[in-house]
Amino acid sequence: MDQKPDLLREFIGNPSFRKWVNAPDESTVAYWESYQRQYPEHEAEIRQAAAVVRRLKKASTELAQVEADPEKEEEIWQSVRQQLFPAPVRRSFAWGWVAAAAVVLAVGLGWWMLQPSDAPQLAQVTTTPQFDSVTISNTHTKPRLVSLPDGSSVILQKGSNLRYENPFQAQNRMVSLSGEAYFEVVRDTTRPFLVYANGLVARVLGTSFNIKAYNRDNNVTLTVRTGKVSVSSQPVSEATPKQGQDLVLQPNEQVVFARKESRLFRSPVNTLAEAKTLVLRPVNLVYNAVPVSEVIAEIERTYGIKVIFQNPLLSNCRITTDLKEGTLSQKLDIICKTIEANWAAQDNYVAVSGRGCRP
Repeated sequence: MDQKPDLLREFIGNPSFRKWVNAPDESTVAYWESYQRQYPEHEAEIRQAAAVVRRLKKASTELAQVEADPEKEEEIWQSVRQQLFPAPVRRSFAWGWVAAAAVVLAVGLGWWMLQPSDAPQLAQVTTTPQFDSVTISNTHTKPRLVSLPDGSSVILQKGSNLRYENPFQAQNRMVSLSGEAYFEVVRDTTRPFLVYANGLVARVLGTSFNIKAYNRDNNVTLTVRTGKVSVSSQPVSEATPKQGQDLVLQPNEQVVFARKESRLFRSPVNTLAEAKTLVLRPVNLVYNAVPVSEVIAEIERTYGIKVIFQNPLLSNCRITTDLKEGTLSQKLDIICKTIEANWAAQDNYVAVSGRGCRP
């Protein structure tokens, strides 16, 4: 692959990028998610830069603990160099990168050590795989849209927390949920999508489903809307073998995980309860030269989220499109590309910006 060292150095030297990787907040998450949608061709450089930032942070912590031990300090630096450059490269490029890494580490050490660790933490009910992650919380009454690195969408309900890897690993896409959320997962047969939710583990390749897994509840409930979902119970510890076989669910099927008994069982969908609440389901949206404001209004009704035009002229634009397939994030990408606009998920609404259209 043709590397872009200047772009990598730019990412690593950007304080906002480093904060997004190591201590994300709402503003950095919104900005870098928008950046990834706007420049998908930079995905490889973003992944590599994020890996470098994480490794340098780890090295900075280890170096801070070294007490006048030159041999130990040299060992740590050699470890960093080996991780950054595992394969032989041209001498001038490699040592240039080592120098750049040293500068970034020297400048960033104080910044990293002073950053508060104030990201909300999920309750550790059972052993959950550890990973560098972003945590998003919804403290508002309306659902919140979370756009994941692969284009999958999560509609996060009130009082819920979602933790996910950013970027996702090469072998899987792993998230952890406490609360309730509706997932629309981009299909990827090479990387399964895994949801850990208070003892329940859902494994999918590409589908839509709803999970209710509040810490205060005795049961975790998963309802499939489209596709197939494989569900299992999570071992209480790494040494505990998994109990029973996975359950495979089809559309409009539901499973309940009894947390105290650590037991999975199929359950009929409660249609009476669903009739009284907003139930998110996949929709086919097809439009022919209609105002984009009508399209957005239907998305708001369907997903329960708020969408705000930052420029009133955007509501004058008309759109002809077929939104039968894709996640909400992908649908918003199509809409915005059609009207030459951009969108970004905020804490309690989705902001759409652009030049707009004349009446």
